[in-house]
Amino acid sequence: MDEHRWTARELEVISGLRALGRAVEPDEHTRARIRADISRKLEAEPSRRRRVLATVLAAAAALIVFVAGVGLLLSRGSLPGDPLYGMKLASEDAQLQLTFDEAARGSKHLQFAANRIDELAAMPSPGADAFLTTLSAFAAEATAGTARLTVLGVQGDTARLEQLRTWAREQAGKLGGLAVPDDARNGFTQAGALLNRIDARAVALAGRLSCYRITTGEADDLGAVPASGECAVPPDALLGVPTAVPLPPVSTVSPPPVEIATTPTAPGTSAPVVPTATGPLPRPSSGQAPPVLPPPISAPTSTRLPVPSTTTPPPLISIPPLIPGLPGLGIG
Repeated sequence: MDEHRWTARELEVISGLRALGRAVEPDEHTRARIRADISRKLEAEPSRRRRVLATVLAAAAALIVFVAGVGLLLSRGSLPGDPLYGMKLASEDAQLQLTFDEAARGSKHLQFAANRIDELAAMPSPGADAFLTTLSAFAAEATAGTARLTVLGVQGDTARLEQLRTWAREQAGKLGGLAVPDDARNGFTQAGALLNRIDARAVALAGRLSCYRITTGEADDLGAVPASGECAVPPDALLGVPTAVPLPPVSTVSPPPVEIATTPTAPGTSAPVVPTATGPLPRPSSGQAPPVLPPPISAPTSTRLPVPSTTTPPPLISIPPLIPGLPGLGIG
């Protein structure tokens, strides 16, 4: 192949093009602007992809929540053996986990136990296995609720004991109307015995609420265990006050007798109230001293009645001296 030989004219054109390219080369500011535009376009592309991905994930989450909500609604009427029955049990467990009050939690257990009896009543012809499994779930919920409510009942919330009695008797009535398979008779009898125990426990605890000792301090599967023995209250627990400390002995000198004068009282007007002494009185060392009254207590201000002019009443109250050598005190 022959080598191309550039003519003078061609070389002149090439030289002019090179000079023109150097003349239109962008400056530093233009280059920086071009780089910034390219960078913004490159960054905008992943951001758009992330927005699309977030939208897809949000739509999927909303769809899952919707399907779960519909499933929960449909599972409320499901029975043992149905496809949605597991979702129903999971929903009940979630409700228990979100209930923090002990009384409400115990009531939830009783409600779910009653649901098991209702399910057995709604099953057209339950097999022995399904019947016994549902009765076992009933017993677990019933004992869990009873254990919580009996403890609350003896701690002041006595209405929980009446709630247990009412619930146990209602469930016993529903249990008696079930069609029991022959192979499930034993489990059916145990469920009835459990309801009788719950009723008896509530009655026994309610009967000892007025006793000094209500429970044994121990617990079993039904919670608080009622104490046995006589329902009595010790005298010190009945009084609930410390024994009064005796006062020091008074003087051996016999003080003058206490005189209480009677003043006439107008109709419809009450006479001034004289406070009475309380607590043990001091015992004199020798001789016989009259009762010692406590210091006077200020009574409400009232209008004194006029005293008849025929007689001069003596002091209303005369208190002997508590310390030898001091004069007595008279009020009147």
